[in-house]
Amino acid sequence: MRSIALSHVVIHGHDVSFRRAGEGEAILLIHGLAGSSRTWQAVQPGLATGFDVIAPNLLGHGESAKPTGDYSLGAFASGMRDFLAALGVAQVTVVGESFGGGVAMQLAVQHPEL
Repeated sequence: MRSIALSHVVIHGHDVSFRRAGEGEAILLIHGLAGSSRTWQAVQPGLATGFDVIAPNLLGHGESAKPTGDYSLGAFASGMRDFLAALGVAQVTVVGESFGGGVAMQLAVQHPEL
């Protein structure tokens, strides 16, 4: 299985790590609690043959920063909005696993323009 390199971006002073591969329409893959971008390692390379596939490590998870603060669905959804803006992604299809599904739904409710 091919491993996708880890990248980093700073959002509101906190390091957010992510794996990104492919080109085309964007797909955002959001992992569950205690997970990481590695959750998607079996499917991300295949999806990347036709899409721009982005798998972040939510704050407090994986190689991302672990600040004290708000870890609610709403805060994660806003964080994903800001993350996508930092990457220059204006529209995205969102897929979430477990808690990541809750973040995905909250992102859709709070930011339907995405």
